[in-house]
Amino acid sequence: MDTALIKDSADARKTFPFIVNTLKFASSDREIDTREILNISDHRPADEHQLIRIADRRTFALDLERKTDLGEKGVENFRAFRSDRTFRFTVDARGFDWGLANIDETELRGICEIGADQVFKLERDDGSDEIVDDGSEINLDHKGTERLRIIHRPKVLVTVNTKPVELSRGHHTGMDIKLSAIAQGVNIRVDFVLDVEPAGGGDPKIIGDSDVVFIRGGERFAAVDHHEDS
Repeated sequence: MDTALIKDSADARKTFPFIVNTLKFASSDREIDTREILNISDHRPADEHQLIRIADRRTFALDLERKTDLGEKGVENFRAFRSDRTFRFTVDARGFDWGLANIDETELRGICEIGADQVFKLERDDGSDEIVDDGSEINLDHKGTERLRIIHRPKVLVTVNTKPVELSRGHHTGMDIKLSAIAQGVNIRVDFVLDVEPAGGGDPKIIGDSDVVFIRGGERFAAVDHHEDS
């Protein structure tokens, strides 16, 4: 029997899974157009939605009549949006499409498969480049195309008991901060109580060992021995 006929016969007996907005669906057809994907996943009417394909660490807006081969590259992954507009941006000069005016940094991090030691930097024409905070939203609705770069997570300086301590920009626990301070020569112990001076003033806030704070640089911490002599 012709191998193409064998393949076609096998395809006729199976369904082809795909994912839309993290939910799993399936089609009896291997090749399916965008309109069918939206209808199957209950995004109706299809012409009031945008379908974005996530593949090869990029995103692609699909026309309604565009055919997708669901059996070519494993389980296809899509995002559907009720929107009549596509927002375009770049990451390391590679084009991306999105269906909303904002994209969550955490979702983009997953799409681009970047490591914990990397962050996004938003490049501005006026030179006021901006590091994107972990877990924040990136606004894609500015004039022109937003340009992002993937860079190594930068180091920033904080103070602990007025002594400079270098930390990576991002989330740290209270214990992380104390251990880093000790490693960099600050005369404290891990059982000291850590607090941070609020940026806007006011009373210091105690940071527990497992409490998580986001470090941008410039934070001022104090670590004090609160044990009383017996």
